[in-house]
Amino acid sequence: MQISSTPPLTATKKITLKRSLASIPLSRWSLPLILAFQVVLSWTLLQNTAFQDEGLYIYAGRQILQNWFWHQPLYDRYSYYFSGYPYVYPVIAGAIDMWGGLEVTRLFSLLCMLIVTSCGYYVTNRLFNQKSAVFAAIFFVCQGPVLFLSRLATYDPLCLCLLALGTALAVRISLMRRPWLALCLGPILVLAFGAKYAALLFIPCVLATLALSTLLKSGWKAMLVRVGLALFSLVVVGTLVVLGVIHFDPDLLHGLAVTTTDRVVIQTYSRVGLFEHVVQMAGLQYVIGAAALIFARKKQALIVLLFLGASLLVPAYHIYKAELVSLDKHLGFSMFFVMPVAGYALSSLSGFRRISSPGRYWLSGVALCLVLFMIGTHEALDMYSMWPPTDQLAYVFDTQVRPGGGHYLAEQFESSRYNRRDDTYTWQWTGLDFFEYKDKLGRYYEGNDAYVKAVNDGYFDLIQLNYGYNLQTSLLIAKAITQSKKYELIDKIPYRDYYGTGFYWVWRKR
Repeated sequence: MQISSTPPLTATKKITLKRSLASIPLSRWSLPLILAFQVVLSWTLLQNTAFQDEGLYIYAGRQILQNWFWHQPLYDRYSYYFSGYPYVYPVIAGAIDMWGGLEVTRLFSLLCMLIVTSCGYYVTNRLFNQKSAVFAAIFFVCQGPVLFLSRLATYDPLCLCLLALGTALAVRISLMRRPWLALCLGPILVLAFGAKYAALLFIPCVLATLALSTLLKSGWKAMLVRVGLALFSLVVVGTLVVLGVIHFDPDLLHGLAVTTTDRVVIQTYSRVGLFEHVVQMAGLQYVIGAAALIFARKKQALIVLLFLGASLLVPAYHIYKAELVSLDKHLGFSMFFVMPVAGYALSSLSGFRRISSPGRYWLSGVALCLVLFMIGTHEALDMYSMWPPTDQLAYVFDTQVRPGGGHYLAEQFESSRYNRRDDTYTWQWTGLDFFEYKDKLGRYYEGNDAYVKAVNDGYFDLIQLNYGYNLQTSLLIAKAITQSKKYELIDKIPYRDYYGTGFYWVWRKR
């Protein structure tokens, strides 16, 4: 009997498939898998009701859209105190919320952070190598602030996304023969500034990336041309936008000053304590990033120093201002600039050459990524539990609030107003930050006197306190409630957040 020398068809297919899979470049599947990991991790790990800033910005965007299309009055001067222009992110968030609610609005933030990861991957790939880009993306998505921003419907994800796009574009421009694409950099950076005024801190870093990358690739002449075009577009577009906005909305200047350029810190912290907090939150990440200097060649060392310097701007600013507020989430901006150099350091440390031969010390890189993953997920969980959930409080308000009528004083002002956005108006809600009141005799009160007088007059239909960030005002109101004898306690709702357990106290007018 003759034995055929032809291998079975099934075996041939298996060998062919195996070779095909082995021949797939790492870049084709590594980034999509990392992005999928970022989606799953942030979406399943972090669950909470609307944060007060989320409620404020989304509600403002809805009000602006209703003013545009249905000519409903705006009761608040959002430009006067917002830290970003209210006609940029809040309008986007308000439109998405009208269509799909809070979770879909948070999906927009997740999309922004996925773009940030992709831009960081591209920057690392172009400035170092593709293996470093893989480690950089893994490093980035394991950061607590990054996961936190991926599930937070505020200015920050959009602003960081635009800065990341600007950085990626700067690197792309430095590699192109024709410089005209540099004219597109200005509008992106102006839009990033509109999304959040704090982008001013990083715009010079993006321009410096363009300058240094071009200088190392093509020399002084090409660098001067490209930076000149980018600065020209930035100045022209920025001037036109600022002049137009100031003409129609001069409140922007006040909002920019009080929130960013001339910010007054309400509660200061020890600078030594803030430094220790930064070390606790991101010390290992900075050590990994600084390790890139050990492996970098002379030209690469300049890139490493630039990105490390950019990443230190956030902690330096907060330590200088002695301010803890928003430091943790702002470290997400820092991690974007640490990302490329950390990826290069991890790749060099692990000896990573190709997927089939990862080098003798590949376990070192993997172990560090696992450590960062455990630290990052713990940080993200802590950050996402810093505000108390309001689902049970929302249920109580649902049973008590009359659509289109009544006045409500709430310590959880922004989130409660957002939860009842379809049944109430802005003028019905009062928070604990500031209040003006005129009694039936026409006498005017403001601040604490206004709260006490309004409670004594039975002005509010519902009052909610939980003795949180504005404790002295809460205690003053609670004392006025007891003395007025015009309110009865209808519910005491327990909650638990990062700081421990507490209660929502709800009173109703008798």
